[in-house]
Amino acid sequence: MSLALYRAYRPQKFSDLIGQPHVSTTIQNQFEMGRIAHAYLFTGPRGVGKTTTARLLAKLINCEKPKHNEPCNTCSACEQVTSGSSLDIYEIDAASNTDVENVRENIIKSVRFAPNQLKKKVFIIDEVHMLSTSAFNALLKTLEEPPEHVLFILATTEIHKVPETIVSRCQRFDFRKIKKEEMMKRLREIVKSEEMKIDDEVLEQVVRHSTGCARDAESLLGQLMALGENHITVELASLVLPATTTVLVETFVSHLFKKNTGSCISDLNTFIEQGVDLKMFVEDVIANLRDRLFDQLSKALPESDISFTRQALTSLLEAKTKIRSEHLPQLPIELAIVEICDNGGQKETKEDKGGQVDFKEQGVGSVYEERSERSERTERSERSERTERSERTEIGEQENSLLPELVEGENETVFDTIPVISLDEVRAKWPQVFEQIKECNASLPLFMQSCEVCGVTGEHVELGFAYDLYVQTVNKDKNRQVIEDVLEKVIGRRIKVKAIQKKHENEENLQKLVSEFGGTVMT
Repeated sequence: MSLALYRAYRPQKFSDLIGQPHVSTTIQNQFEMGRIAHAYLFTGPRGVGKTTTARLLAKLINCEKPKHNEPCNTCSACEQVTSGSSLDIYEIDAASNTDVENVRENIIKSVRFAPNQLKKKVFIIDEVHMLSTSAFNALLKTLEEPPEHVLFILATTEIHKVPETIVSRCQRFDFRKIKKEEMMKRLREIVKSEEMKIDDEVLEQVVRHSTGCARDAESLLGQLMALGENHITVELASLVLPATTTVLVETFVSHLFKKNTGSCISDLNTFIEQGVDLKMFVEDVIANLRDRLFDQLSKALPESDISFTRQALTSLLEAKTKIRSEHLPQLPIELAIVEICDNGGQKETKEDKGGQVDFKEQGVGSVYEERSERSERTERSERSERTERSERTEIGEQENSLLPELVEGENETVFDTIPVISLDEVRAKWPQVFEQIKECNASLPLFMQSCEVCGVTGEHVELGFAYDLYVQTVNKDKNRQVIEDVLEKVIGRRIKVKAIQKKHENEENLQKLVSEFGGTVMT
């Protein structure tokens, strides 16, 4: 077949138009009553039939012998419109003709003259929102009171960019995305007409990838047919279609419900490496979770199950909006996974034992093995710490009285900034700290592996990360508590941690230049 499928099978009657019954029925009724408007505005997603409907309307009002409010497709007028050879049908791409001069030359001057052969001149302006303000102003008067022999049909995917003055002068029709059932029926008809066999599972993948756009679905179907096989199976279709996510989604969601953070993030990155479209994958996961939520509600499952599914949906919906703005598109999804799977910063074991996680099975060590005894030690520890702090204060006051008075302008010694441990010591023991964190927490290591021990100030260890989202995650109280507990065990003293964002080398160089030459950085 020489023509693309979406062109070869373009609807030639209103009854062939799928997914837009509210549009076709209204226009046909108007034609029957002789009340066709002078200007129409078709708006909606791409590839759902706006331009096709415009051509059908142009054909209907010029048909020499219409039947049942449908063009006959046999008369001279219908044939001219179908072939695109009519001199009275003007199809204008506003994206390529945005300025006012094109509107004046192609529309305003032509409007004054009677049709060459057809009953009416029809101006179909596609992507009309692309016209300039001056072009819209020039079109306005003509659109408001066109001659009887003229019909305007404007089409746009971005109605909010069309001036209200234009919208108010047209009869507006909103086109919708095409439903799965209607799209499947359409594709089956094409496959049958082409005398081929394509598995329904393949057609379902085509429909899913088309996201309600008939033109995209028919284009993908054309690519499948170009494989040259009479029977297209799922395996064969994988050569053309983007990687299918049906099985991948089920695997991912299964790990998500098991709260297996590591497997979820590993799956996600493996899928991306295999060429799965991240945005579409996340949308499929969200659709899967939505179905599960409705199923849980209908079966009156425990509130804890419903709450988990609802939280997962909320987190992924929020993360999806951040995909495009991140340097690493998968990062917001990874953080959402951690948030969903996180169980108070603890790694789950085989069974939940009375609400307490048995850390002894994991060989974590005294920090977590004796959690039941911590409450008893806390008060003693706090009393001891207060006593020690009081003694340090007295000693400090005595030392201060012995120090010579500092000369104004010299660097002063601030005792609370003197490190209680050296940076080198923390860095030397950090691999051991990281291994201990891996043993007692499922999600933190995913972020900690990319951190750098940047500095030690007083009782604080600064951990540097490249991304602000990592900083926010690590600085959460429950995550800091885990790191500080492990540091105390490894180093032998209580040290607080603080996550900070590391400056990129280029950013540091830029700041040096700004400092040296003066000025400000424009953002």
